[in-house]
Amino acid sequence: MKLVIIILAIIFVVACAGVKARSDGGYVLTQNVVYKTIDSQPLAGDMYIPESTGLRPAVVVVHGGGWTNRSGDMAGISRRLAKVGFAVFNITYRLAPEDRHPAQVEDVSAALEWLYTNAEQYQIDSTRISGWGYSAGAHLILLAGLDRQRPPYLKSIVAGGTPADLTAWPNSPLVLKLLGKPLAGAEAEWQDASPVNHVTRQSPPVFLYHGQWDALVEPEQMAMMKTALDEKGVSAKTYTVKFLGHIATYALASGAEQQGMKFISEQSK
Repeated sequence: MKLVIIILAIIFVVACAGVKARSDGGYVLTQNVVYKTIDSQPLAGDMYIPESTGLRPAVVVVHGGGWTNRSGDMAGISRRLAKVGFAVFNITYRLAPEDRHPAQVEDVSAALEWLYTNAEQYQIDSTRISGWGYSAGAHLILLAGLDRQRPPYLKSIVAGGTPADLTAWPNSPLVLKLLGKPLAGAEAEWQDASPVNHVTRQSPPVFLYHGQWDALVEPEQMAMMKTALDEKGVSAKTYTVKFLGHIATYALASGAEQQGMKFISEQSK
Protein backbone atom coordinates (compact mmCIF):
# COMPACT_ATOMS: atom_id res chain seq x y z
CA MET A 1 0.00 0.00 0.00
CA LYS A 2 2.81 2.39 0.91
CA LEU A 3 4.50 1.60 -2.40
CA VAL A 4 1.32 2.45 -4.30
CA ILE A 5 1.02 5.76 -2.47
CA ILE A 6 4.65 6.60 -3.24
CA ILE A 7 4.20 5.77 -6.93
CA LEU A 8 1.03 7.89 -7.13
CA ALA A 9 2.81 10.77 -5.41
CA ILE A 10 5.65 10.57 -7.92
CA ILE A 11 3.19 10.53 -10.82
CA PHE A 12 1.40 13.56 -9.35
CA VAL A 13 4.63 15.53 -8.94
CA VAL A 14 5.78 14.69 -12.47
CA ALA A 15 2.39 15.62 -13.91
CA CYS A 16 2.36 18.94 -12.09
CA ALA A 17 5.88 19.69 -13.24
CA GLY A 18 4.80 18.97 -16.81
CA VAL A 19 1.88 21.39 -16.52
CA LYS A 20 4.14 24.07 -15.08
CA ALA A 21 6.90 24.00 -17.66
CA ARG A 22 8.17 21.73 -20.41
CA SER A 23 10.39 21.86 -23.45
CA ASP A 24 8.64 21.18 -26.74
CA GLY A 25 10.11 21.65 -30.21
CA GLY A 26 12.61 24.42 -29.57
CA TYR A 27 10.71 26.35 -26.92
CA VAL A 28 9.81 26.10 -23.24
CA LEU A 29 6.12 26.19 -22.35
CA THR A 30 5.05 27.51 -18.95
CA GLN A 31 1.34 27.26 -18.33
CA ASN A 32 -0.96 29.38 -16.19
CA VAL A 33 1.25 32.44 -15.79
CA VAL A 34 -0.93 34.91 -13.89
CA TYR A 35 -0.95 38.45 -15.24
CA LYS A 36 -3.87 39.91 -13.26
CA THR A 37 -6.19 39.06 -10.37
CA ILE A 38 -9.77 40.34 -10.20
CA ASP A 39 -11.82 39.68 -7.04
CA SER A 40 -9.54 36.74 -6.18
CA GLN A 41 -9.97 35.37 -9.71
CA PRO A 42 -6.59 34.89 -11.40
CA LEU A 43 -6.31 35.63 -15.10
CA ALA A 44 -3.48 33.77 -16.75
CA GLY A 45 -1.87 32.75 -19.99
CA ASP A 46 0.53 30.16 -21.38
CA MET A 47 4.03 31.46 -22.03
CA TYR A 48 6.04 30.01 -24.91
CA ILE A 49 9.71 31.00 -24.78
CA PRO A 50 12.09 29.99 -27.60
CA GLU A 51 15.27 28.27 -26.41
CA SER A 52 17.41 30.65 -28.47
CA THR A 53 19.35 33.35 -26.63
CA GLY A 54 19.23 37.12 -26.99
CA LEU A 55 16.36 39.60 -27.13
CA ARG A 56 13.37 38.30 -29.04
CA PRO A 57 10.11 39.75 -30.37
CA ALA A 58 6.86 38.71 -28.70
CA VAL A 59 3.21 38.20 -29.56
CA VAL A 60 0.20 38.38 -27.25
CA VAL A 61 -2.32 35.84 -28.59
CA VAL A 62 -6.04 36.20 -27.84
CA HIS A 63 -8.58 33.39 -28.24
CA GLY A 64 -12.05 33.50 -29.75
CA GLY A 65 -15.29 31.88 -28.65
CA GLY A 66 -17.95 34.56 -29.04
CA TRP A 67 -16.70 36.35 -25.90
CA THR A 68 -18.47 33.63 -23.86
CA ASN A 69 -16.07 30.66 -23.97
CA ARG A 70 -12.64 29.53 -25.15
CA SER A 71 -13.67 27.33 -28.06
CA GLY A 72 -10.56 28.36 -30.01
CA ASP A 73 -7.58 28.10 -27.65
CA MET A 74 -4.97 29.39 -30.17
CA ALA A 75 -2.43 26.78 -29.05
CA GLY A 76 -1.57 25.85 -32.63
CA ILE A 77 -0.57 29.32 -33.79
CA SER A 78 1.20 29.91 -30.47
CA ARG A 79 3.41 26.86 -31.08
CA ARG A 80 4.14 27.90 -34.64
CA LEU A 81 5.08 31.43 -33.62
CA ALA A 82 7.37 30.11 -30.88
CA LYS A 83 9.10 27.75 -33.28
CA VAL A 84 10.13 30.68 -35.51
CA GLY A 85 11.54 32.69 -32.62
CA PHE A 86 8.69 34.66 -31.04
CA ALA A 87 7.97 34.66 -27.33
CA VAL A 88 4.23 34.06 -27.09
CA PHE A 89 1.76 34.86 -24.32
CA ASN A 90 -1.50 33.02 -25.08
CA ILE A 91 -3.96 34.57 -22.65
CA THR A 92 -7.37 34.03 -21.11
CA TYR A 93 -9.77 36.83 -20.16
CA ARG A 94 -13.06 37.32 -18.36
CA LEU A 95 -16.06 36.03 -20.26
CA ALA A 96 -19.54 37.34 -21.01
CA PRO A 97 -22.26 37.45 -19.87
CA GLU A 98 -20.85 37.23 -16.35
CA ASP A 99 -18.57 40.14 -17.24
CA ARG A 100 -19.58 42.71 -19.82
CA HIS A 101 -17.63 44.95 -22.15
CA PRO A 102 -15.18 46.59 -21.54
CA ALA A 103 -13.95 43.97 -19.03
CA GLN A 104 -12.50 41.79 -21.79
CA VAL A 105 -10.59 44.67 -23.41
CA GLU A 106 -9.30 45.75 -20.00
CA ASP A 107 -7.94 42.24 -19.47
CA VAL A 108 -6.17 42.15 -22.84
CA SER A 109 -4.68 45.57 -22.12
CA ALA A 110 -3.53 44.36 -18.71
CA ALA A 111 -1.84 41.34 -20.34
CA LEU A 112 -0.03 43.64 -22.77
CA GLU A 113 1.11 45.87 -19.93
CA TRP A 114 2.21 42.87 -17.84
CA LEU A 115 4.30 41.50 -20.69
CA TYR A 116 5.80 44.92 -21.32
CA THR A 117 6.72 45.27 -17.63
CA ASN A 118 8.17 41.75 -17.42
CA ALA A 119 9.89 41.77 -20.81
CA GLU A 120 13.42 41.66 -19.35
CA GLN A 121 12.65 38.49 -17.38
CA TYR A 122 11.78 36.65 -20.60
CA GLN A 123 14.46 38.29 -22.78
CA ILE A 124 11.77 40.09 -24.79
CA ASP A 125 12.41 43.25 -26.77
CA SER A 126 9.65 45.49 -25.39
CA THR A 127 9.69 47.58 -28.57
CA ARG A 128 8.71 44.54 -30.64
CA ILE A 129 5.51 43.25 -29.03
CA SER A 130 2.68 42.42 -31.45
CA GLY A 131 -0.82 41.00 -31.14
CA TRP A 132 -2.72 38.13 -32.79
CA GLY A 133 -6.36 37.20 -32.35
CA TYR A 134 -9.11 35.27 -34.08
CA SER A 135 -12.86 36.06 -34.04
CA ALA A 136 -13.70 37.56 -30.63
CA GLY A 137 -9.96 37.54 -29.96
CA ALA A 138 -9.34 39.60 -33.09
CA HIS A 139 -12.00 42.08 -31.96
CA LEU A 140 -10.33 42.40 -28.54
CA ILE A 141 -6.71 42.71 -29.68
CA LEU A 142 -7.76 45.42 -32.14
CA LEU A 143 -9.64 47.35 -29.46
CA ALA A 144 -6.69 47.01 -27.10
CA GLY A 145 -4.03 47.85 -29.66
CA LEU A 146 -5.36 50.29 -32.24
CA ASP A 147 -5.57 53.48 -30.21
CA ARG A 148 -3.37 52.99 -27.17
CA GLN A 149 -2.33 56.38 -25.81
CA ARG A 150 0.63 55.09 -23.79
CA PRO A 151 3.12 52.19 -23.90
CA PRO A 152 3.16 49.38 -24.68
CA TYR A 153 2.57 50.21 -28.33
CA LEU A 154 1.97 47.16 -30.50
CA LYS A 155 4.39 46.67 -33.36
CA SER A 156 1.69 45.05 -35.49
CA ILE A 157 -1.61 43.17 -35.25
CA VAL A 158 -2.86 40.04 -37.03
CA ALA A 159 -6.64 39.68 -36.85
CA GLY A 160 -8.67 36.83 -38.34
CA GLY A 161 -12.45 36.56 -38.71
CA THR A 162 -12.83 40.01 -37.14
CA PRO A 163 -16.17 41.37 -35.87
CA ALA A 164 -15.25 44.93 -36.86
CA ASP A 165 -18.58 46.77 -36.59
CA LEU A 166 -20.91 45.27 -34.00
CA THR A 167 -23.84 47.40 -35.14
CA ALA A 168 -24.14 45.08 -38.14
CA TRP A 169 -25.75 42.49 -35.81
CA PRO A 170 -28.46 44.29 -33.82
CA ASN A 171 -30.15 40.99 -33.00
CA SER A 172 -27.04 38.96 -32.18
CA PRO A 173 -27.39 37.09 -28.86
CA LEU A 174 -23.59 36.96 -28.57
CA VAL A 175 -23.15 40.71 -28.93
CA LEU A 176 -26.03 41.28 -26.51
CA LYS A 177 -24.30 39.03 -23.97
CA LEU A 178 -21.12 41.05 -24.41
CA LEU A 179 -22.71 44.50 -24.11
CA GLY A 180 -25.75 43.75 -21.99
CA LYS A 181 -27.90 46.32 -23.81
CA PRO A 182 -29.75 46.24 -27.14
CA LEU A 183 -28.56 48.51 -29.94
CA ALA A 184 -31.69 50.63 -29.69
CA GLY A 185 -30.97 53.09 -26.91
CA ALA A 186 -27.28 52.12 -26.55
CA GLU A 187 -25.90 52.85 -30.01
CA ALA A 188 -22.98 54.88 -28.65
CA GLU A 189 -21.82 51.91 -26.57
CA TRP A 190 -22.11 49.54 -29.53
CA GLN A 191 -20.11 51.99 -31.64
CA ASP A 192 -17.46 52.30 -28.94
CA ALA A 193 -17.16 48.50 -28.80
CA SER A 194 -16.48 48.33 -32.56
CA PRO A 195 -12.83 48.31 -33.74
CA VAL A 196 -13.63 50.29 -36.90
CA ASN A 197 -14.17 53.31 -34.66
CA HIS A 198 -10.80 53.08 -32.89
CA VAL A 199 -8.35 53.53 -35.73
CA THR A 200 -5.97 56.47 -35.44
CA ARG A 201 -3.10 57.65 -37.61
CA GLN A 202 -0.77 56.15 -35.00
CA SER A 203 -2.35 52.68 -35.12
CA PRO A 204 0.07 49.82 -35.84
CA PRO A 205 0.12 47.94 -39.17
CA VAL A 206 -2.63 45.32 -39.42
CA PHE A 207 -2.94 42.04 -41.32
CA LEU A 208 -6.55 40.86 -41.75
CA TYR A 209 -7.65 37.41 -42.91
CA HIS A 210 -11.16 36.07 -43.35
CA GLY A 211 -12.97 33.01 -44.70
CA GLN A 212 -14.71 33.50 -48.05
CA TRP A 213 -17.71 31.50 -46.86
CA ASP A 214 -17.88 32.91 -43.34
CA ALA A 215 -21.59 33.08 -42.47
CA LEU A 216 -21.05 33.93 -38.80
CA VAL A 217 -18.85 37.00 -39.30
CA GLU A 218 -19.47 38.05 -42.88
CA PRO A 219 -16.44 38.86 -45.11
CA GLU A 220 -17.79 42.41 -45.45
CA GLN A 221 -16.49 42.96 -41.92
CA MET A 222 -12.92 42.59 -43.15
CA ALA A 223 -13.62 45.09 -45.93
CA MET A 224 -15.02 47.60 -43.43
CA MET A 225 -11.98 47.21 -41.18
CA LYS A 226 -9.63 47.67 -44.14
CA THR A 227 -11.48 50.82 -45.19
CA ALA A 228 -11.22 52.28 -41.68
CA LEU A 229 -7.47 51.60 -41.66
CA ASP A 230 -6.99 53.02 -45.16
CA GLU A 231 -8.84 56.22 -44.27
CA LYS A 232 -6.32 56.89 -41.49
CA GLY A 233 -3.33 55.96 -43.62
CA VAL A 234 -2.52 52.86 -41.57
CA SER A 235 -0.63 50.09 -43.35
CA ALA A 236 -3.01 47.16 -43.81
CA LYS A 237 -3.13 43.93 -45.79
CA THR A 238 -5.98 41.48 -46.34
CA TYR A 239 -6.08 37.78 -47.16
CA THR A 240 -9.23 35.90 -48.19
CA VAL A 241 -9.28 32.20 -47.36
CA LYS A 242 -11.04 30.55 -50.28
CA PHE A 243 -13.97 28.18 -49.75
CA LEU A 244 -13.85 28.13 -45.93
CA GLY A 245 -16.23 29.38 -43.26
CA HIS A 246 -15.59 30.86 -39.83
CA ILE A 247 -14.63 27.77 -37.83
CA ALA A 248 -12.82 26.09 -40.72
CA THR A 249 -10.71 29.20 -41.28
CA TYR A 250 -9.59 29.05 -37.66
CA ALA A 251 -8.75 25.36 -37.90
CA LEU A 252 -7.46 24.96 -41.46
CA ALA A 253 -6.20 28.28 -42.82
CA SER A 254 -2.49 27.46 -42.78
CA GLY A 255 -1.85 29.71 -45.78
CA ALA A 256 -3.38 32.70 -43.98
CA GLU A 257 -1.37 31.93 -40.85
CA GLN A 258 1.83 31.71 -42.86
CA GLN A 259 1.14 35.09 -44.43
CA GLY A 260 0.28 36.51 -41.02
CA MET A 261 3.53 35.19 -39.58
CA LYS A 262 5.45 36.67 -42.50
CA PHE A 263 3.73 40.02 -41.93
CA ILE A 264 4.42 40.07 -38.21
CA SER A 265 8.04 38.99 -38.76
CA GLU A 266 8.63 41.80 -41.24
CA GLN A 267 7.13 44.35 -38.87
CA SER A 268 9.25 43.03 -35.99
CA LYS A 269 12.62 43.60 -37.69
